[in-house]
Amino acid sequence: MPNQPDSSHFLTLICPSSSKSSSILLLVKRSTLAVEIGSIVLLSIHPPLHLLIRLFTLIPSRLMQILSVTLKNFKTHRDRHFSFQPGTNAICGENGAGKTSILEAIAWVMFNHRGAYKVEDLIRNGAGSAQAIVMFVSDRDGRTYEIQRCTTKGYTVYDPQLDVKLDYRSIEAEILPWIRQQLGVAPGTDLARLFANTIGVPQGTFTVDFLQPPKDRKAVFDSILKVEEYQQVQKDSRQLEKYAEDQVAKLADEIVRHETDLAEWDSLTDRQQTVITEIVQSEAALQQLEGDLAKLQAVKEQFAAQAEQVQQTAQQVQQLTTQLDSKQQAIGLLRQAVQQAEQAVELCTANRASHDAYLKADQTLKQLDQHLKQKQILLRQKEQQQQALLDRHKELTRLQIQLESLEKAETEIQQLQPAIAQQAQLEQAQIALTNQLNHLQINKTEHKNGTKQLQKLQGEAVRLQQEIDRIQTVAAQIKHIPDLEQKRDRLQEQLSRVEAAKQFEAELRQLVSEGEAKRDRHQLQSDEAIRILREVQRSVPLLATVSVKSALEAVQAGVDLNTDLLQALWRILADLSEQVSVSKLQQQLQQIKTQLQGFYQFQAEVAALEAKQEQQSQIQQELSQLHSRLDQLKDEIETEPDRLKQREQLSDLLKSLNSPRERAQLLQQQIEKQEEFKTQYVKLYHEYQQIQQQIQELDRQLAPFAAIEDQIEQQKSLQRNHQNGYLTVLQQQQTAERLPQLQSELIQTIAHLQQLESSRSRVQAEYDRLLQHYDPQQGQQIEMQYTTLRSQADRISGALPQQRKLLAELEHQLSNLKAIAEQRDRAQLALKEKQKVLKFITTARKIYKQAAPRITERYVQSISKEADRLFRELLNRQNVALEWTNEYEIIVQEGAHTRRFVNLSGGEQMCAALAVRLALLRVLADIDVAFFDEPTTNMDKPRRESLAEAIAGIKSFRQLFVISHDDTFEKVTENVIFVEREA
Repeated sequence: MPNQPDSSHFLTLICPSSSKSSSILLLVKRSTLAVEIGSIVLLSIHPPLHLLIRLFTLIPSRLMQILSVTLKNFKTHRDRHFSFQPGTNAICGENGAGKTSILEAIAWVMFNHRGAYKVEDLIRNGAGSAQAIVMFVSDRDGRTYEIQRCTTKGYTVYDPQLDVKLDYRSIEAEILPWIRQQLGVAPGTDLARLFANTIGVPQGTFTVDFLQPPKDRKAVFDSILKVEEYQQVQKDSRQLEKYAEDQVAKLADEIVRHETDLAEWDSLTDRQQTVITEIVQSEAALQQLEGDLAKLQAVKEQFAAQAEQVQQTAQQVQQLTTQLDSKQQAIGLLRQAVQQAEQAVELCTANRASHDAYLKADQTLKQLDQHLKQKQILLRQKEQQQQALLDRHKELTRLQIQLESLEKAETEIQQLQPAIAQQAQLEQAQIALTNQLNHLQINKTEHKNGTKQLQKLQGEAVRLQQEIDRIQTVAAQIKHIPDLEQKRDRLQEQLSRVEAAKQFEAELRQLVSEGEAKRDRHQLQSDEAIRILREVQRSVPLLATVSVKSALEAVQAGVDLNTDLLQALWRILADLSEQVSVSKLQQQLQQIKTQLQGFYQFQAEVAALEAKQEQQSQIQQELSQLHSRLDQLKDEIETEPDRLKQREQLSDLLKSLNSPRERAQLLQQQIEKQEEFKTQYVKLYHEYQQIQQQIQELDRQLAPFAAIEDQIEQQKSLQRNHQNGYLTVLQQQQTAERLPQLQSELIQTIAHLQQLESSRSRVQAEYDRLLQHYDPQQGQQIEMQYTTLRSQADRISGALPQQRKLLAELEHQLSNLKAIAEQRDRAQLALKEKQKVLKFITTARKIYKQAAPRITERYVQSISKEADRLFRELLNRQNVALEWTNEYEIIVQEGAHTRRFVNLSGGEQMCAALAVRLALLRVLADIDVAFFDEPTTNMDKPRRESLAEAIAGIKSFRQLFVISHDDTFEKVTENVIFVEREA
C-alpha cells in the first residue's frame, strides 16, 4: 500500500476460548519491528496484546533472582553490602536504620523508580554522589549480571562471567529495554509504574486501593491492567480508517478523471486515418515531381558547365592582364632599388676607415671598464676594513673603561654589606606578614561561607523544631488508633449483621409493647393493693407493723422495677434503630476510616520523630562548633589592618635601601668577568693590528689603477670623432649588401613578363571560340522551368513533416489514452481491494472496541483464580474462597457465607490484598520477585505472626523481600538481614 501511515497495522490472532476456537481480529500499534512479505505484514506485538496472549499460554518457570545489593553513600548508608537468598528475605532492624532504603535502591536501579525523591535526596549528607550496585540472575538466559547506577555517572552494565562491560549508554533507548528483557516483562512496560503499583507497593497503602469506592478502584486497576490502551488503540486507529476512506475516494476520483480523458478516443482515431491518407497522396505527387526535376537537372548541369567554362576563360584573361601590369610595375621598382644600392656601396667605401676606428675605441673601452670594476671592488674592501678598524677601536675603548670600573667594584661591594644584611631581615619580615595576610584572606572566605552555613543551619533547626513540635502535638492522637480500629471492626460487623439486627429490633419492639401492656395492668393491680393496705393500716392501727410496711415497699419496688426495665428496653430500641440504618453505619464507618487514615500518617511521622530529634541534636552540635569557629576567625580577621600597616612600613624601608643585594650581585658578576674582559681586549687589539695591515695591502693593489679614469675619457673622445662615419656605414651597409640580389631579380622579372604576354594571347583566342557556341537565353529558360518544379516539390516536401508530426502527435495522444485506459482498469481493480481493506479496518475497529471489556473480564478471571489459590495458601485453610469481581471488589466466601472486603478483619484484609497483588504480579508481569514494606503495620502480635507464617509459606514465588522493624519474620525464615544504624 503506497504512502500508508506508520501508526498501525493489522494482525489476525487465533485465541482459543473455553468452548471452541474463535478468530479474533485485533488492530495493534506498530511497536519495534515490521517485516513486509508480499501483502502480509508481520509485526511485533503491542504490550496489551502480549498480555492477552499470555492469558492463554503456559507460564514457564522463572529464573529471575536478586543476589545482592551494594550501597555507597546512598541515603543513610555509607558503604554496605547485602546478600539475598531464594525464598523469603526478612530485612529487620530498628526504625531509621535504612531498611526501606535497600528496596528503594533496588527500585532505582532495576525499575528506574525513585518515588517522590529528588536525585539529591538519594545522596548521603556530606557526599558528592550516591551509587547502588545490584547483582541478579537474568530471567532471559539464567546468567548473572551486575548493574551499577550513580547519581553523576549514570548506568553501567557489567557481565562478571565474561568480565566485560556492556556498551549501553542511553537509559530510554538501551538500558531500560535490556532490563525488561532480563526481567521477562513485555517491551514498552513502564517499569517504574509496574514497581509502584504491583511489585513494591509503598508502606501503608497495601489495602488502601481495595477500600476505595468502585469508581476510584476502577481508575486504579484499569491503569494497572492497561485497559485504557485498548480504547486508545481503537481511537488511534481512526486515522488509519480515515486514510483507507481517503484512498477509496481518491481511486474513485481517479477513475472518473480517466473516463473523462478517454472521451476523445474516437475523434482522435478518425483524424489519424485522414492524416494518413493525405500523407500518402503528398508522397506520390512528390515522387512524380522528383522525376521531372532529375531530367531538367541534367540539362541544367550541361548549360551550367558550358557557362562555367566561358566564365573561367574570361577570368584567366583578366588574371593574365592584371599580372602583366603588376610585372611592369615591379620592373620599374627594381630598377630604382638597384640604383639606390649602388649609391650605398659608394658611401660605405668612403667611410670604412672611420667605422673601423670607432669599433677599435669601443673594444678598448670595454677592457678599461673591467679595470674600473676591479678598482671599485678594492675600494669597497678598503672601506669595509676601515669601518671594522673603527669598530675595533670603539670596542677597545669600551673595554678599557670597564676594566677601570672593575677595579673600583670590590671596594663598593664591601661598603654594601651592612645594607644587604638589613635588606634580608626586612624581606624575611615581609614574607612572614604576607603569609599571615594570605591566611587571613582564607579565614575571611571561611568566615563568609561559615556565616552562610550558620544561617542555613539555623533555618534548618527552626524548621526541624517546628516539625518536631508538630509531630509531638499529633503523637497524643495515635493512642486513639486501637479504639478507632475496634469501632471500625464493630461497625463492619454491624453492617454484616444488619438483617439480624432488624429482626431482633422487631422482636424486641413487640416484646416491649407486650411488657408495657402487662406493666399497665400490673400498675393498676399494684395501686389497688397499695390503697387497700394503706386503708387497712389506717383503720386498724394495730396492723401497722413492719410486715405491712415491707409489703407496701415490695409492691412499690415491683412497680419501679417494671418501669426501669421497660425504659432500658426503649433505649436499646433507640440504639437499634440507629444501628439498622445502613446509610448511618456506612457514614460512621467512612468517618472512622478517614480518621484512621490520618492517624496512620501521624503514626508514620511519629516513627520518624526519633530520627528527626537525632538530626536536631546533630544540627545543634554543628551550630555550637560553627559559632566557636566563627568567633575565632573574627578575632583573627580583626588584626588585618595592623598587619597591612606593618607590611607597608616594611615596603617603604626596602625602597629606601635601593636594593643593595642586587647591586652587589651585579658588581660581583662584573668582577667575575674581569679576566674575560682582559682576554677580549687582547684579542681585539690583535684584530685591530691585522686590519691595519690589510688596509695597507689594498692600497698597494689600487696603485696601478690610479689613471684609469683619464684613459677612459681619451677613448670616449676618439669615439665621438669617428661616430658620423660609423653611423653612415651602419645605415647604408644593409642596402649595399642587397645589390647583387636586386640585379638578379630584375633579370628574372623581365623574362617572366615575356612569358605572361604569350599566355594572354593564347587564352584570349580560346575565349573568343567559346563565345561563338554559348546561348545564355536558353539557359535562363531551363533555370525558370526547374525553379517552378522545384518550388512545387519543396511546398509538398515542406508540408509532409508537419503532416507526419501531426500523425506522431495523434499516435502519441492515442498511446497516452491507451495508457490511461490501462490505468483506469488497474484503478478499478485497486478500488475493489481498497474497499475490502476499508471494510476490514472498520470491522477490526468495531471488534477491538468490543474486545476491551471481554479482555478485562479474562484478566480478572485469571487474576481472581490465581488470587484464590494464593489466599488459601496464605491462610492455610481450604474451606475459604476469594473472588475478585469485574468491579475490582474482593469477596471472600467461607462455607455458605460471603463477606465483602470492608467486612473482613485487618489480618484478613491484608491477606486478601496480598493475594490479589501477588496474582496481579504473576499474571501481568510474570515476575517471581515481590517486595513488602512493613506489611504487619497496625497489627497485633497474633495477626503479625499469622501473616508472617503465611507469607513465608508462599512457595509459588521464587523470592520475597519483607521489611519489618520487629522480630516477627525472624521466626519464620532463615534468610534474615539485620540492618543497624550507622554512626
